[in-house]
Amino acid sequence: MLEIGTIFENRYRLLAPLGHGGFASAFLAEDIRSNEKVVIKIPDISQLGDPAIYERFRREMAIGKLLNHPDLPTTVAISEGRPPYLVLKYIQGESLAKILNEKGRFPVDQTVFMVANLLDALYYCHQKGVYHRDLKPENLLLASDGHLKIIDFGIAFMEGAPRVTWRGFSGLMGTPEYMAPEQIKGERGGASTDIYAMGCLTYHLLSGTPPFTGDNPFTIMYQHMTDDPAPLTVILPDLHPGIWASIRRSLRRRKEERYASAQEMADDLRHPEKVDLKWIDEPDPPMTAILPTRRTNWLVIAGSVLMAIILTLLLVFLRKH
Repeated sequence: MLEIGTIFENRYRLLAPLGHGGFASAFLAEDIRSNEKVVIKIPDISQLGDPAIYERFRREMAIGKLLNHPDLPTTVAISEGRPPYLVLKYIQGESLAKILNEKGRFPVDQTVFMVANLLDALYYCHQKGVYHRDLKPENLLLASDGHLKIIDFGIAFMEGAPRVTWRGFSGLMGTPEYMAPEQIKGERGGASTDIYAMGCLTYHLLSGTPPFTGDNPFTIMYQHMTDDPAPLTVILPDLHPGIWASIRRSLRRRKEERYASAQEMADDLRHPEKVDLKWIDEPDPPMTAILPTRRTNWLVIAGSVLMAIILTLLLVFLRKH
């Protein structure tokens, strides 16, 4: 158990916990030499025996060395000691998830500004062969410059990197409200996966809720595969149809029908008058929720079915008692 006040390598003193993800914890820390605040990310020590956990952390280290963009995490230092850790530049800002919970939604102009700039950062990532695969409000900060900053690349994928198999972990990577259909099918995900998540984020920022919601993850994932989102123009009658068409295109179930790049989506949001409005009413046929492919892990499917049965039985029991 790491304690506040712990000093790493006679330089970084832990000040406060910032959060805990699926395999790592983040702490606010002080660089004793420069007196500046930094963020230290440390993998869950109890899971370091799992090679997949360590490989995932090494991948995040490699991504930190590769990327250099003002809206992405800036790696200050890397240690592969025991435990290994990342030192990141501290960004002062507020959690987008917290703002949405308190504020509900954002004005159209501010949403377009934030999303278009974030798409620019994603395009930079994609050009470097890095795909985030878990974009959501919890992984974003709203900084004083008005930009959204990505603060976590925990399950990001790098071109050329081996596929990581997690022990005791589902092959379905991502967060249900923001998962693209191909992720639900067990595919690895790429640029088009991030574009889908950006469509979900844009919808969430404008409406106050993600495009698909439900009582459990299975319900939400099923909607991604079969349903169309409620029209934003009903909630926001004055919304430019070009913005709605851009969101609808980014949320196409089949990845080849989405934008070819994050830059294209950013350009359309900035110039909605140039967007092809056909995407508003273009049919988007449902997909089978889980298709057996070479990459599909049948244990994941069996586990998902078993979990659904357990949840159903639990609900029946609670209703009776």
